[in-house]
Amino acid sequence: MADQFLFADEAADAEPKESCPPFHILVVDDDEEIHVITKMALSDFNLDKRPLEFHSAYSAKEAKEILATRDDFALMLLDVVMESDHAGLEVARWTREELKNKLIRIVLRTGQPGQAPEEEVIAKFDIDDYKEKTELTYRKLMTLMYSSLRAFRDLQAIEHYKSGLERIIKASAEIFSAQSLNQLSQGILEQLVALLTRTQTAAYCKLNPEGYTASADTDQPLQIIAATGEYKQRVGELLKNNDAQRIVNELRERKETVSYEIHNDTYYGLYKTSQSQYYLLYIRGIGELSDTDKHLLTLFMNNTAIGFEHALLLNQSR
Repeated sequence: MADQFLFADEAADAEPKESCPPFHILVVDDDEEIHVITKMALSDFNLDKRPLEFHSAYSAKEAKEILATRDDFALMLLDVVMESDHAGLEVARWTREELKNKLIRIVLRTGQPGQAPEEEVIAKFDIDDYKEKTELTYRKLMTLMYSSLRAFRDLQAIEHYKSGLERIIKASAEIFSAQSLNQLSQGILEQLVALLTRTQTAAYCKLNPEGYTASADTDQPLQIIAATGEYKQRVGELLKNNDAQRIVNELRERKETVSYEIHNDTYYGLYKTSQSQYYLLYIRGIGELSDTDKHLLTLFMNNTAIGFEHALLLNQSR
């Protein structure tokens, strides 16, 4: 009895723990029992000291309405068969393609094995896992939560890094100097490549070095001024790439200040300055680019080119 009172006193005197924001979980199923069982089984679950907060939808229509109101769901446990045999698949497709939510982890659950081939569903609908309800024991459900939420956490962190990088790039035009220009552009290029590509191969080049004309119908030397991967030791040399020369010539005929082309998983981005100088951003193994990725690359080209032009004017005035 004394031990029990001692334990109660210590708990009462303890300082309240600082609460961490929860992971938001959306359970989509037309069976009320599934909602109850899922919440009971995961009531004490937490990751990184973050608990779970559950939201319920009982139809595909209701799920879409909830998903459209907020974009911070970490995981959706999604029943396949609801209003129709493939209602859940439609929600998954809509979430990825129309809502363009790439962060939320989507786990399909079905009570009717064989309703849709697992391999085909995972490949076609960009989901993260496919489970039969009968195989989701408590232990497997816990494992699923850890793997899914860790993936969400890491993807969310990358998105935050991109936002921070955007601030760095925006500020770079103001802090560039002749002394720090190459080092800063090199550092930013390395971060861009690490965040946006599957490889580390990139080069930032200036067209039309001194002694060459700016005619659009001739190949202009591409001088490397910042690089990563295999080009890192070749700063100051020329980028020798037939595709690059051909694509640059095509891009130079466009009217836009910034234009780009993706060819064979290689990104060619061309920036034209107010002084009719050209800068090329060459990244190999770029993969698929989101609108945010394209925006970051454009910012890099814009502000880095401004910095180099300012450095050139500074050197000429001395």
